[in-house]
Amino acid sequence: MYTDAQKRGHIFDLQTFLRRIQQAEGSAAPLVPDGIWDAKTAAAVRDYQQQNDIPVTGTADFRTWTAIYTAYALLLAGDALPMRTAFFPPESDAVLKVGTKGSSVYVLQLMLNEIAPHYDQTTAVPLTGEYDADTQSAVRRAQKIFQLPETGITDRATWQALTGLHNALFRRTPLGWQINGELRLENEK
Repeated sequence: MYTDAQKRGHIFDLQTFLRRIQQAEGSAAPLVPDGIWDAKTAAAVRDYQQQNDIPVTGTADFRTWTAIYTAYALLLAGDALPMRTAFFPPESDAVLKVGTKGSSVYVLQLMLNEIAPHYDQTTAVPLTGEYDADTQSAVRRAQKIFQLPETGITDRATWQALTGLHNALFRRTPLGWQINGELRLENEK
């Protein structure tokens, strides 16, 4: 038996899916999930059907529900934060340096690129998976920021500092950063 509570729950889910889709499309007034099928919900379903070449009925039949949920799931996947990085590369023999190649260097280059927009005098490096002169230079700049010895070699301390910042960047919304003792907002350089 399909209860009223189950029906409200399914309507609420559908409204949640539609709201996220509307937000991605830049809707000025996205649907507010409340679990009540009303004219706004039916209109949102019709709009979705029309935009996606689904017969426009204003009802959430199987095809419509599946399409809406699939679009919602894709948006959620895009919203997911990068995986936390905490390990020190096991294949590195305690350091990454010029000439080192592999996935650990690629991860290092990704992290260097993530901090580049947040600090003066830092630039992105090519994602090659090879510890080259550009990577070494970026590591030196990062070590200066973290007040570590500027060797250009990624040792455990440098890796820890980079992963700590990487994890912090994706754990919260943009905020002011301390750069050389001076508070700056993310969009200020």
